[in-house]
Amino acid sequence: PATKRKRTRRAEVRLRGLPVSPGIAVGEAFVLADRDPEVEEGGLAPEEVEREAKRFLAAVEETRDEIRKIRTRYRSLVGQELVRVFDAQLLLLEDEDLIDETLGRIRRGERAAAAFRAMIGETAGKLSRTENEYLRDRVEDLRDVERRLVGHLCGTRRRSFAHMHKNVILVSDDLTPSETVQLPRGKVKGFVTRQGGRTSHTAIIARSLQIPAVVGVEGVLQEIDHGDRLVVDGSEGLAIVRPGPELLRSARSRQRRYMEVSRERLRLRDIPSVTRDGVEIRLFANVDAPEEVPLAVENRARGIGLFRTEFLYFRDLDIAREEAQTTIYRKVLRRVSPDPVVFRTLDVGGDKVLDALSAPVEANPMLGWRGIRISLELRDLFRSQVRALLRASSVGNLSILLPMITTLEEVLSAQRLIAEAREEILLEGVPVPEKIRIGAMIETPGAVFLAPHIAREVDFLSIGTNELIQSSLAVDRDNMKVSHLFDPFHPAIARLVRIVLDAGAEAGIPVSICGEMAGETLGAILLVGLGARDLSVHPYLILELKRVFSLMDLEEAGRLAEDALRMSSGRKVREAAEQLLHDLEVRGEEAER
Repeated sequence: PATKRKRTRRAEVRLRGLPVSPGIAVGEAFVLADRDPEVEEGGLAPEEVEREAKRFLAAVEETRDEIRKIRTRYRSLVGQELVRVFDAQLLLLEDEDLIDETLGRIRRGERAAAAFRAMIGETAGKLSRTENEYLRDRVEDLRDVERRLVGHLCGTRRRSFAHMHKNVILVSDDLTPSETVQLPRGKVKGFVTRQGGRTSHTAIIARSLQIPAVVGVEGVLQEIDHGDRLVVDGSEGLAIVRPGPELLRSARSRQRRYMEVSRERLRLRDIPSVTRDGVEIRLFANVDAPEEVPLAVENRARGIGLFRTEFLYFRDLDIAREEAQTTIYRKVLRRVSPDPVVFRTLDVGGDKVLDALSAPVEANPMLGWRGIRISLELRDLFRSQVRALLRASSVGNLSILLPMITTLEEVLSAQRLIAEAREEILLEGVPVPEKIRIGAMIETPGAVFLAPHIAREVDFLSIGTNELIQSSLAVDRDNMKVSHLFDPFHPAIARLVRIVLDAGAEAGIPVSICGEMAGETLGAILLVGLGARDLSVHPYLILELKRVFSLMDLEEAGRLAEDALRMSSGRKVREAAEQLLHDLEVRGEEAER
């Protein structure tokens, strides 16, 4: 049931979290109460033990049947790749160690619900404490199974969405994957949760269903009352509670633009990505996993501008095997062919900790052992990945991107290792294209100023704006104390981007922008004005950017960029970009009339 609270506080409040599913939602808050069933903690009498063990095994089977039904029912909605989320849950219920240890606790006198909750709690606790984001985000899958099974044991009903009225924004401590896939699309326009992460299955499903969502919002249940007017900006990671009239009008205007894109999907897919005066802006897609590739193809991305291979390692430690990697890379290349796929080699360290590496604890991991530094030290690991990429290269258009480059020597060393791996594979009789494009990621101020030298040694450059902004402004965007200082519109960022774009132009190689700055409409306009012609964004954003670019003359974006380079604050740059976007929207409305 919904949680209803009477409060006198009516002021506008802005809450920030992690943007996990783009779009704008406006509606009334529907606050869901915590629904973990109470379990009986008392011990069992000896004569109750076997009956309780049978009850547990029956609940396991009931939960399996329930998950299978969800999987079958929603396969057509989210696709074959995403329903594999529920395959993982079924595997959990077939884990002999989990079942046997739970039965062992029952036979020692614990009640089934308490025993299973304790077993899941131990595993969830270990995952929650890891620095590995992907593994932390798997906690929701464990909790999803636990709540279903314990609910069967306790005879409690699952949370139902049937009683919701229309146009609500769901507010909750968390949402499980099975709840997310069952959200009534005609009623729920978005959701905000206290828990959750970027790589969670709930987030991936929300993106697939195109439900705007913000997760990881501290204070969400304290600040939002049931029935409050709420705006969710899933692109910016922002929830605005009780917005004023002007802000509400602006949000509704942005919401209409997203709705227009949805209605015009077929038309927008097939139009070229060009400005009003005919300049092509190539739009590529960023993906974290193979299941995100179909949307990129569907929205007519020019290719995959960034495939983050590290998430494959986080999902399955066996992926380190060369053959397993080769199979996945071939599948992606075939799906996207003849368009290019840029595979970034393993980019871990910093805030992406791969437990299998047994990396030492670092005082400042963001400035430590990470990116290409790990690959050049753990050469067998790098060699295995490069061999897998090269073995897959014959079935499509493959490029290799080297992460976190800070010196020219790193580029040259990596190129030598790639060349050695290529010779090995050729000797084994495996075909490899004569030319494999190799690029370097520019993510630090030092790399920016070295870009003219790096550009002469590689086939393309890619600017990672997320890391560049963090390192340039000394801001951790996941630290809520300072995340408001993470500003893509800071004039210094525009100047750094311009330096790299100029270096690429001088060397005659392309430069792509693959950070979140390119995925925000305002940021994309500014980047195009600075000279960017290749942007790599989330697949869902491609159609919206096509629409906006079709309304814009390149000269207008250029004037914005020149003004930004002379400005002294990010606020002024953003305001100028907002004014230009407003003018473009007015132009579009006039053209429709």
